[in-house]
Amino acid sequence: MPHAKVRDGTNIYYESHGDESLPGLVLIRGTGADGTRWLPQVRAYESEIRCVIFDGRGVGRSETTPPPYSVAGMAGDTFDLMDALGIGAAHLSGSSLGGAIGLRMAVDAPERVLSLQMHSSWLGTHGFSEFSLGLLKAHLTSGGVEHYYAATMPMLISPGFMSRNFEMLMNILDHMRANAASYDGLLGQIEANLSYDMRAEAHNVSAPVLVTVGEVDVVLPVQCSEEIHEAIGGSDFHVFEGAGHLSGMESPDEFNRVTLDWLRRQL
Repeated sequence: MPHAKVRDGTNIYYESHGDESLPGLVLIRGTGADGTRWLPQVRAYESEIRCVIFDGRGVGRSETTPPPYSVAGMAGDTFDLMDALGIGAAHLSGSSLGGAIGLRMAVDAPERVLSLQMHSSWLGTHGFSEFSLGLLKAHLTSGGVEHYYAATMPMLISPGFMSRNFEMLMNILDHMRANAASYDGLLGQIEANLSYDMRAEAHNVSAPVLVTVGEVDVVLPVQCSEEIHEAIGGSDFHVFEGAGHLSGMESPDEFNRVTLDWLRRQL
């Protein structure tokens, strides 16, 4: 299994899909989610762009280090992974925490970020986002990792989709538990969420940006993505009708079409 060693010696699991001579797209997953959750997108993208997916620090097949973690630190992990794969600059696509990591990267090293997609993400933890992300920590600390993945599912997925696809989602829950973050990894990533704030810096992003969100996201609602869109001049914005926090899962055909059409314009 391929691993890359980042600067503090931590081993990060990754996969590279598509022709390595193509431009690179690094896909960054959200809190406690392993990189395989991007595979529906990879299958749609890989004929046109090299796709790199990975398990973040503390998740799946990557190594766990003691918390706390930070968004800036995980941005550093992603740059180190790019270095290990010989990728000088890449397109980035991040979901939730992954979007925050991508934004940090776009501000810290603009020459290395060719474009940025932020899906179901946010600009800084305050107000409602502080409350909702605090619930993630409460689920983990009160019930442990097994409880966390089950208890957060109704927060991540719209009720209609969950009712129509219940058996499939129970299989996905099994997959999530089989590729779970460790307790320390989940705690570290959640604490990175809670300390994250790019409100004073987001206007410095120079790369093209696409912001998307599910219409009925209850973790980071539409208003959170609107705040990103308003802060980053010239960014594009799309709402997936009827979808929750995991719009790439609930509306995969529309998600892949919107994101790939936008990405083609940046290649």
